[in-house]
Amino acid sequence: MSRTEKVILTNMCMITDGQRVLVQDRKSVKWPGVTFPGGHVEHGESIIFSAIREVKEETG
Repeated sequence: MSRTEKVILTNMCMITDGQRVLVQDRKSVKWPGVTFPGGHVEHGESIIFSAIREVKEETG
C-alpha cells in the first residue's frame, strides 16, 4: 500500500546589524510573543526566496 505524506516547510530569519537583532512582538492569540520574521515555504518556492518574501511581508 502506498502512502502520501504532506511536508510543510517553514523559515525563520535572524536579522542583525551588529549589536541589535530584529524581532516581532506578535499579538496573535494563536501564537503570541517575540519571534524572528519568517513563515511558510510555498509549493515550488526555494527556501531562499521564501525567506526574502516573508521578511518583506512581515517587516515592510
